[in-house]
Amino acid sequence: MEAGLVSVMMPAYNAETYIGMAIESVLAQTYPHWELIVVNDGSADGTGPVAESFADPRVRVYHRPNGGEAAARNFALDQMRGEFVAFLDADDLFLPEHLALTVAHLQRHPEHGGVYTDGHYCDGAGVRLEKLSSHRRGPFTGDIFAEVVRASDVFGPPICVVLRRQVVVAHDLRFDPEIVIGPDWDFLTRFAAVTHFGYVDQATCRYRVHQTNVTVRTDARRRALYLARCREKAIHLPRFAECPVDVQVAAFYDLLVEQLAGYPERQSQATAWPQFALLPRNEQARLLRLMASQALLRRGDRQAVTRWLAEARRLNPADVQAALLSAFFQFNPRLCRLLLTFKQAVTRRGGPPLTPFGKLS
Repeated sequence: MEAGLVSVMMPAYNAETYIGMAIESVLAQTYPHWELIVVNDGSADGTGPVAESFADPRVRVYHRPNGGEAAARNFALDQMRGEFVAFLDADDLFLPEHLALTVAHLQRHPEHGGVYTDGHYCDGAGVRLEKLSSHRRGPFTGDIFAEVVRASDVFGPPICVVLRRQVVVAHDLRFDPEIVIGPDWDFLTRFAAVTHFGYVDQATCRYRVHQTNVTVRTDARRRALYLARCREKAIHLPRFAECPVDVQVAAFYDLLVEQLAGYPERQSQATAWPQFALLPRNEQARLLRLMASQALLRRGDRQAVTRWLAEARRLNPADVQAALLSAFFQFNPRLCRLLLTFKQAVTRRGGPPLTPFGKLS
């Protein structure tokens, strides 16, 4: 690894409109010791020729058949020669001090394996919008693994992050090609499991939001399944058991109630994991009850609903809501669903719960 060298990865797919500006933002860095690895991921437009038009020897362009963002990122990792890793998508922008500030922090703080900054969202025309931090919790520093597991909003887009490549290599960290939405969150979760982070409280980048973003183009169900895989992998990390109970519960809530709703077999499999069994019994029961409620609202698998409610009542006999839900479901599933639908509508309007189930959460 070349000391002080920052290896910037840039996966690019049909990015002809913006990639020139993205590359120029790297050329404009006040920190000169960088290499830019552009991976043209099977683009059908002029992405490749635009990238090739830059004569600076620090810009290296590779052309590959389309394999997706994660595969392109892994290819970039394999080409790197630097001490540090930075992320710049082909439609985003570094501000001139981004690399200087982040490298200086890592050089001053050898205890930090990574650092992140603030930045701004911008629209397709480059007009500056809200700060990244306006949609984040934190900032968090040091051992932030539990906070990264809780939700992906610690960093937001990875453009704001710079890492020590030695940590990546030592732990053989790679991007998961099976994840289209969230491969960066999955990667950074595993990175945060083995090192600490610092934070630079300055806006050093711009993340562009437009209608060709992959997050915009991916339908809700596929997005949920990709995020479910992120959740499943985080839950199976050895350090998950060290997370505070509320973080563990939040991770299972997102997986079981939000992302896997409509997939009862996968939900049931997850409730059989040892990590689920280690949750407090009342929280296990609550999650099972919420799974049953969601399945009822979706006209889902009645056998699964029966099984989940029975297990919820076994785990927490004092859960009145589970008892009521079970009784109404056995008496008249259609009426039970109507009551749940009514309760949900009232809750969304901000009114008091008017059904026998009270608050389902």
